[in-house]
Amino acid sequence: MKVTIIGGGNLGTLLGASFADKGHEVTIHTSKPEVFSTELEAYSKDDELLLKGTIKKATNDWKEAIEGAEVIWITLPPQMFKYAAEKIEPYIQPGQMIGMIPAAGAAEFAFRSIIEKGVTFFGVARVPSIARVKEYGKSAYMLGPAPEVVIGSIPAKASKEICEKVQSMYSMNCRAVPNYLAVAFTPSNPILHTSRLYGLFKDYVPGNHYPRNELFYENWSIDSAEVFLDCSDELQQLCKAIPMDLRDIESMQKRHGIRTPEELAQAIRSLDRLKGLYSPVIKDEIGYMPDFSSRYFVSDFPYGIKIMIEVADLFDVPTPTMDKVWEWYAALQPEIAKDCFKTDMTAEEFVKFYMG
Repeated sequence: MKVTIIGGGNLGTLLGASFADKGHEVTIHTSKPEVFSTELEAYSKDDELLLKGTIKKATNDWKEAIEGAEVIWITLPPQMFKYAAEKIEPYIQPGQMIGMIPAAGAAEFAFRSIIEKGVTFFGVARVPSIARVKEYGKSAYMLGPAPEVVIGSIPAKASKEICEKVQSMYSMNCRAVPNYLAVAFTPSNPILHTSRLYGLFKDYVPGNHYPRNELFYENWSIDSAEVFLDCSDELQQLCKAIPMDLRDIESMQKRHGIRTPEELAQAIRSLDRLKGLYSPVIKDEIGYMPDFSSRYFVSDFPYGIKIMIEVADLFDVPTPTMDKVWEWYAALQPEIAKDCFKTDMTAEEFVKFYMG
């Protein structure tokens, strides 16, 4: 299969190695093609070689990357979705498949005009594995592979066919869900990261410093867990209000078998694949300050929790905890907050868009 990966970072490198190892013809679109080797490798956290494959090429030419590709995987951060869609559109053809990995970030709206051209659009609920570059352009770590790939699509009826194709690209099961929203609203980074950041920095005012850089997951606090659970509950209420099959969007209580914030905090702290990861901060001679340029802030607030709030407003579902977290961020980043995602559909148009 001819596969193109847009983005040569952590995930793009790992996917390139994985797909090439399976014998697919892989092209990677990256801003630094001259750095990329044709041999890509994937390693375990203990530096054991897991996968190795030869890609066809790395390129920064959009036409070369898109034309002839059967499946195009987008691994860029959400703030780059609109830019990527504009670059891809002149070369896209009906029948091609575009996959977002992961599906959060309102990608379906950034790629809306492309979807309307007859492209099959799909997304993955969570990344198949946490990825970290080992050597840029050459290798990446595969940390904590997921048990399965979960896919939803636009049009909704295409997800089973897509799973059959994707199954040949991974050494894991692929499960189709009824629609794209069922993967876009997975209770992951948009409420996971934002809840933790709010818990860490809710008392921050410009000029403040913190004495140390906290481990992001291993030191997960009870108050962050409380916010996370409240956001998860609000998301569940929203899913019940939308007239679509969203049963695959599980609550945190059900997914992790927990009942209290204490149990959730302990479950997060114990995840091996997330150990050793620190909070997004900037260090100076005084101490540590939040790094608002980090993807945790730039992606997961305006392209994550804000989208859920907008959709909740569309369906008249109250989200007091999400609102509190968003308003905290908006007060600190007003220029970004005033120019971010807003729905331009009625509730009926919203549902029709996803169902195709």
